[in-house]
Amino acid sequence: MNEEQAIARVMSAERMNDFLDDALPKLNVAVYLRVSTSHQTTENQFRELIDVCNRNRWQIVGLYEETISGTKGLDERAELNRMMHDACLKKFDKVVVWSVDRLGRSMKHLITVLSQLDDLGVDVFSYAQGIDTSTTFGKSMFQMVGIFAELENNMRSERQKIGIKRALDNGAKFGRKSILTDKLIEQVCNLKEQGRSIRYIANELKISTGTVQNACAKKVVENAVEKGA
Repeated sequence: MNEEQAIARVMSAERMNDFLDDALPKLNVAVYLRVSTSHQTTENQFRELIDVCNRNRWQIVGLYEETISGTKGLDERAELNRMMHDACLKKFDKVVVWSVDRLGRSMKHLITVLSQLDDLGVDVFSYAQGIDTSTTFGKSMFQMVGIFAELENNMRSERQKIGIKRALDNGAKFGRKSILTDKLIEQVCNLKEQGRSIRYIANELKISTGTVQNACAKKVVENAVEKGA
């Protein structure tokens, strides 16, 4: 959804003029909506959040809506990036979302977004959890999110270490698979016996000079083992 479409969507919302025409001071907010697949709709989220904004006299100055998995990186979420850019321009004071998992499915993504908004002085209101970071309780919850994010990262790192150790104990090998097949080693050695240079062999077989050297070295080792046997 581009900016023009977002503005049109906001202006067509039911009862929007109830508070847009009011002369009293209002808080400027952005509404962020996200669903994971095209089979889902943001309509129910949107109507509920419009009611929330009406009740709290929050003026919607930006609407950001996208269909994309929350597990995608921040650089892949165009509307979220547009919202963060507008936050940098101080276009609004608060971001209103249906649920915190709309901002990010993983704790890592979520804490990144929340931290950036906090640094910009922009609060977040989550309807489902009833969290508002402009309140003392909301700030405390924000800090708890950071603690749990760090805990999750530490637990994931520990699980990875345990998994890698178990795999190594079971004979697993990590890293890129070697391209040094018996056929390739034979081709390299044949060309070497013909007096070809390492550079020539690499170009001829479309491999690196390092691979040529490794092939030759491996052949020397194999021959030594055979002789020793």
